[in-house]
Amino acid sequence: MLRRIVPSLALLLALPFSAAQAASLKDFELNKMLKDVAEESNVGLPRELDENILDVGYTVEGSELIDHLSVQSDYAQNMRDNAKAVYLQLGASVCRNANYRKLMARGAVMRYEFTENKSNRPVTSARFVESDCPKETAAKKKK
Repeated sequence: MLRRIVPSLALLLALPFSAAQAASLKDFELNKMLKDVAEESNVGLPRELDENILDVGYTVEGSELIDHLSVQSDYAQNMRDNAKAVYLQLGASVCRNANYRKLMARGAVMRYEFTENKSNRPVTSARFVESDCPKETAAKKKK
């Protein structure tokens, strides 16, 4: 009977290790994918998005894809004064982007970091995960 218990016990003890190893592999693959996305997205940057915003580039921290943006000081103050509207507008933009949604479905976090042009003073930061986006209905998916 002891011969049956020992192998069974060893198998049970190995299960949490296997789950942790799988999670670690998933995190590693997501991080690699995000680094590839950042590298591709950084081609041609920095680039003016409009007269107020300069896209400086993307970086990756763990499972977060971070877009660094620099804004003119007067625009920065406007963003600070309207923080909720800025957050909602960024969220809507992220959720409309099919590529971002695919990344978030794999566990990625999309983050925006805004700083003031020249001074690099922080303006705002916004993070979005899959649950921040409304679920698509079957009717929308068919279109």
